[in-house]
Amino acid sequence: MANVNVIYHSRGNNTRMIAEAIAEICGVEAIDIMTPHNITSSDLLFIGMGIYGGKPDNVLLDYLDQLPANAILGAAVFSTSATGKDHMALAINQLEHKGIQVYPRHLNLKGQFLFMNKGKPGETEVRKARAFAEEVLGAFNY
Repeated sequence: MANVNVIYHSRGNNTRMIAEAIAEICGVEAIDIMTPHNITSSDLLFIGMGIYGGKPDNVLLDYLDQLPANAILGAAVFSTSATGKDHMALAINQLEHKGIQVYPRHLNLKGQFLFMNKGKPGETEVRKARAFAEEVLGAFNY
């Protein structure tokens, strides 16, 4: 049985909602990195991040810096942002620098910010998150 984990950092509820949908498919609980937890190893680590000002929050980047490199075999990244664009390069570079294999496709979804994207993420984004989780699990043969 593979050791799969889902972690996320979200200032609001956008990324949490997507992380919980992915965790449901994986049969695990989504872990907010701001709550006490202990991930010492993972065969596959889903990492969710909110994008603020065009980059992941520094809290998440600091967390990734502390991950035990030799204990994480693979990672898949996803984000929510007002634009829905892929702004995860800093996080991905950190993971790859540690020798962690990052799944080549990233999930980028729109999230509500102030008056932008009201109602996002919604059921369409949750379905996309579930499909992404199934795709990644299949690619890693889990």
